[in-house]
Amino acid sequence: MSAIVKKVNLFFRNANKSDIGKILDEVILSDRQRKVFDLYYIQKHDISFIADKLNSSYSVIKSEIQSVREKIYQVI
Repeated sequence: MSAIVKKVNLFFRNANKSDIGKILDEVILSDRQRKVFDLYYIQKHDISFIADKLNSSYSVIKSEIQSVREKIYQVI
């Protein structure tokens, strides 16, 4: 597991609603990335579920999660 994944996951493990709100105010996400973020980090759905819900492939959703992580990592 990369350092980015570890740091972002640790942040969300310990974050409260206020902390998450502050991060979202600082990070610029597309509408689709915001949906993926919400489904993955807030609602705790797995990648397969998100791919089905957004009518996309597993690899595309996984890639979008990686992009979201990198953006979040820059501000935490």
